[in-house]
Amino acid sequence: MELDILIDYLIRYREFDLSGYSKSTLTRRTAYFMGIYGITSVQELADKLVRDNTLFQDFLDKLTINVTEFFRDPCAWTELVKLLAPFRSKSLSAWSAGCSVGCEPYTLAMVLKENGFSARRILATDIDKVALQRAREGIYELKEVKRVPPPYMKYFSKVGDRYAVVESIKKMVTFRHQNLLKDDFPQEEMDLILFRNVVIYFNQESHELLWGKFSKALKPGGLLFVGGSEVIFDPKKYDLKLLSHGFYRRV
Repeated sequence: MELDILIDYLIRYREFDLSGYSKSTLTRRTAYFMGIYGITSVQELADKLVRDNTLFQDFLDKLTINVTEFFRDPCAWTELVKLLAPFRSKSLSAWSAGCSVGCEPYTLAMVLKENGFSARRILATDIDKVALQRAREGIYELKEVKRVPPPYMKYFSKVGDRYAVVESIKKMVTFRHQNLLKDDFPQEEMDLILFRNVVIYFNQESHELLWGKFSKALKPGGLLFVGGSEVIFDPKKYDLKLLSHGFYRRV
């Protein structure tokens, strides 16, 4: 298959492994990208991605599509506060996996601070280094903060027509580059892991691998927070229990 040429080249020359990605998603996004640049074959694309760093970064951006915003699915964040009640007396360790440009981990930091929780650290990881750089800067467009509840706007300062996360919130989050399918997971067990709207990029085999690894990365009683359209079938297989829509507990 032509797609295998692209996968092989990126593994060999970019150390970037797409073999665990959904073939239908990869095919669709690759065709879209080739159309933008007028590239007529997968072999030509593979050759150019190996040689051209700018093109490779744009391919990565188009593949992962960093569409995100603060307080995405507001009701889910309200539910999270309820489920975190047993953790109120402790200092939480949390991880936002596939954090994109940082809206999610910063939202978590704001929610914890606003509701009287203490966080020892919030780790945030993503495969896209450009997205991570923007996350570290912590400056966002109006469209990305449009769902922020009014009481939480105090955690932003206005910079022209954009919004900057205040320093006290930025200090709560540590950003790190990570390939979820290749790199080791954090050694410290987590009280809370957020893995939302990312699994759609991966194939079924990778789904099963990731659910198992995320479960093992949680402390007993820890929470896994997934996207609204994502379901873990047979959570018992991964030592998880469904609590409510989008939330699982490590048993």
